[in-house]
Amino acid sequence: MTGINATKLETVDQLRLEAGKFLDSERKAELGQFMTPASVARFMASLFSPRTGAVRLLDAGAGVGSLTDAFINRWGSESVAVYAYEIDPTLAAYLRETLNRHGKGTFRAQIIGRDFIQEAVYRITLGNLSGERFTHAILNPPYKKINSDSVHRALLRAVGLETVNLYTAFLGLAIEVMEVGGEIVAIIPRSFCNGLYYRPFRRWLLEKSSLEHIHLFHSRTSAFNDDAVLQENVIIKLVRGKAHGSVTISTSSDTSFSDLQSHDYAFSEIVHPGDEQNFIHIPMAPGHKGIDGVPLARRLLEEIDLEVSTGPVVDFRLRRFLREDPGGDTVPLLYPTHFTNGSM
Repeated sequence: MTGINATKLETVDQLRLEAGKFLDSERKAELGQFMTPASVARFMASLFSPRTGAVRLLDAGAGVGSLTDAFINRWGSESVAVYAYEIDPTLAAYLRETLNRHGKGTFRAQIIGRDFIQEAVYRITLGNLSGERFTHAILNPPYKKINSDSVHRALLRAVGLETVNLYTAFLGLAIEVMEVGGEIVAIIPRSFCNGLYYRPFRRWLLEKSSLEHIHLFHSRTSAFNDDAVLQENVIIKLVRGKAHGSVTISTSSDTSFSDLQSHDYAFSEIVHPGDEQNFIHIPMAPGHKGIDGVPLARRLLEEIDLEVSTGPVVDFRLRRFLREDPGGDTVPLLYPTHFTNGSM
């Protein structure tokens, strides 16, 4: 770690902030590098179920090791083997410092400076997973679109995973290399929950794993405020090969988690039966019943005589249509202030 005395940095969060000063901004954007704050890492580690036996932990896109550090601090390092992928030499040096702080007992750690997508695809296609699947994965994968003619896109198609972003590629492959019952906790953008481009990924995720937990932040900038990321992020927990059951939805205003609230929902409330798109609906408040006791997402707009315009309706430009009193030929003009928790 040339020119950096990392041993004077007492916490991994200090390592994270220090490493950020040495990252080239263009390369950081190119690789989609947004490192996880300590409070978020601790919360993610807390979502894993109590464990027994040996652990094979995958941290793909490990950065300085914030997530692995939080996992070990939560569950201990005994009988843990860590496989941390990191291709950036600067971050890998900090990652080594983090892992060296846990070198006790039967703890083993391996830093892998190779492309995770390429390596995972090769292992899957060559059948080199026997006895080497992971029991746990904790992920903050890179966020970057994948070009349709790129090497990564071709590799992913080789294992049947069609997706458009590195974060869904990392998560999809992590699911594939887990053992049955293996648990994954990841912080990723919310964009995978809907949209045509992510439908194949949603199907992959829901067919191969159960959705156990989704956490939302009320603020878009909260999860990675040091990097001024405006992407809306969620934390999810998955279990490989488990039947779908209830899903816990939790929320907090920010990364302090001081106002954490959580509620359990039936899986059918999150992914509606018969929905060919496999949209993942995330309720913001318990007990919301929408119109006529039926959640809005289950009704076609034409069934309730509604049309949607994605452009703004500017009231002061439509004065000739405004009425002081309602009549048979009028409808209400609604503003965001008329809604609370999705209801009027």
